[in-house]
Amino acid sequence: MLDDRPYMRSPSWESGRSVTFYLLIVTTAAFFLQSIAEHYRLFDVDRYLALSLEGLKRGYVWQLLTFQLLHGGVLHLIFNLLAIYFFGRALEETLTRTDYLRLYVTSGVIGGLFQVLASALFPKVFGGAVVGASAGAMGLIAAFATLFPHRELTLLVLFVIPVSMRARTLLYISLAIAVFGLIVPADNIANAAHLGGLLAGVAYTAWVVQSDAL
Repeated sequence: MLDDRPYMRSPSWESGRSVTFYLLIVTTAAFFLQSIAEHYRLFDVDRYLALSLEGLKRGYVWQLLTFQLLHGGVLHLIFNLLAIYFFGRALEETLTRTDYLRLYVTSGVIGGLFQVLASALFPKVFGGAVVGASAGAMGLIAAFATLFPHRELTLLVLFVIPVSMRARTLLYISLAIAVFGLIVPADNIANAAHLGGLLAGVAYTAWVVQSDAL
């Protein structure tokens, strides 16, 4: 029976607030605190909390988690919150809370490691600190597309133009954009982190979530 499968169980948020709700609140609160600390120069946020190769060399391993709570601006934050909200809610209706949270955090960490690796290999191109929940959000998108490849989605390009496509198509496009961004890098876009998050989302869903159902 489908209901026996871990990823087809009843919504995990029925017994209380959803994990997605708390992710949105914590991420927003972290950005608020980050903005205050940076504006009043209370704390060197980039040095200690943003993810960088130099930081990991100093032993700041917590950066693999803290960088996911920081953002480069309001628009950066909004895009990630929207992705977490729309794809997170759908996944939380099918995954256990544990699997859902592990998927998100693991995708973020793997994405961060991809970015650090790119920085180590090509410091002049991918050097510098990285911030944002994009890798985790990409992991959610990838997991959704892996579980529901034929689900129809309607996206608002530039918040105005509606574009419909299957979830699997969105995954392919996201992968293509990330790979293209590695070949032709653009400023302030952590394409290696995006690619790592996408691959982690697919791998976690295929090897952990779906394998548990067999």
